[in-house]
Amino acid sequence: MKKFVLGGVAALVIVIGGVLFFLVSNLDSLVKTAIEEVGSKVAGVKVSVSSVKISLADGRGTISGLTVGNPSGFKTPSAFSLGTVGFGIDTNSVTKNPVVVKEILIAAPQVTYELGSGGSNIDAIQKNVQAFVGSGAKAKGPENKSGDETKLVIDLLQLTGGKLTLATPLPGGAATADLPDIKLTNIGKSGGGANPAEVASKVLNAISQSAVKAASNLGVGKLMDSATEAVGSTTKGGVDSVKGLFGK
Repeated sequence: MKKFVLGGVAALVIVIGGVLFFLVSNLDSLVKTAIEEVGSKVAGVKVSVSSVKISLADGRGTISGLTVGNPSGFKTPSAFSLGTVGFGIDTNSVTKNPVVVKEILIAAPQVTYELGSGGSNIDAIQKNVQAFVGSGAKAKGPENKSGDETKLVIDLLQLTGGKLTLATPLPGGAATADLPDIKLTNIGKSGGGANPAEVASKVLNAISQSAVKAASNLGVGKLMDSATEAVGSTTKGGVDSVKGLFGK
């Protein structure tokens, strides 16, 4: 009987060990899938990631090739390209809820600002995010071992050294501008953690607002005023001038 019990315990340990090995060995792909699925639902456009590498031993990780696509009707391949994102995790929190992320550092992101007949691609993504949040819809992220949705607390999220490029440069003006740096702290801390959709919403909105500021420095606001005036003209010349403004 004793041998039978010991054998059962040993088998249980092997099974548990196998499950833990699967979770750890597949952690990178699980996080990659979560970012792509949740991000795409919140932004209303395709979000893709080239790779995720996480080392639980030292609590560090990187996300490479994170790209946010453009809404329908825009011609450029993407709105945001975040390149390499580095982050640090509180390893003592990985089996708890919320998981504490010490920092997320985004260096030299690239933003493409494209004008369309209804506004910019950045405006469209912001509207998608606001509509998602306003609808009360949920983009469910990974679950913990109790079956509850994993929540996050992010102590620091920082974006530096970004560039914004106009898809259609203004006549006689610059085609690029520096993206204002972003620093967000204590995301999800006051509410016992934020779910992945809430985090994605906050981050996308912050980047969008930074992009709008950079675009205004390039005179995009004046361009839109000119377009509005042209639309007010019923002549063929007025219509042609609007098409010219938007590169149509």
